Amino acid sequence: MAAPRTKYGTGREMLLEAAVRVVAQHGLHGMTFRKVADEAGVNNSLVSHHFGSLPALAAGALDWSVSTALRDSHLPAFADSEQEYRDALRSTLADELDLHVYQYEMVLEASRDESLRPQIVDLYARYTAEIERSVFGDQPSRADRAAARAIFAAIDGLVLQFVGGAITPEDFDESVSAIWRYAESIRAGEAS
Repeated sequence: MAAPRTKYGTGREMLLEAAVRVVAQHGLHGMTFRKVADEAGVNNSLVSHHFGSLPALAAGALDWSVSTALRDSHLPAFADSEQEYRDALRSTLADELDLHVYQYEMVLEASRDESLRPQIVDLYARYTAEIERSVFGDQPSRADRAAARAIFAAIDGLVLQFVGGAITPEDFDESVSAIWRYAESIRAGEAS
């Protein structure tokens, strides 16, 4: 008799989390109902029942991954403390690497599949909005929004480089600190 699998969520969420892990391990085109079901420890007909198609599963998993990553991202506290944010970001990457890998897979897939682009636009809008609120408050100007996009683009690029092994943890920390100081200087300039 097989050992019982660890359950990481309940129902639909468990399947979404399993899809994220499968894509992180096998790539988007390696995701099948069977692999997701095996990862979740359920029958593959349950995955089909909840989502109906692989594109629907991928879209649902993208939305879930963004909501989860935002909840755990510490972006709302970005402007509060350089070290706390840097440490929290590293911790998030260590604990939730699959979420970030999944999102990058979907971003790349959107370059080939236009139907995914609205979700990718929403993904970046949601992350950027968190930076806007953290650094510039609830009523950012147009220039503040542009700066928030630049700040998030820099963070996103560093996360991609870190996930891909292109930079060391020390390089990552130094660069996140530089971004934080840049954001702080913009905010200080706005206040004076």
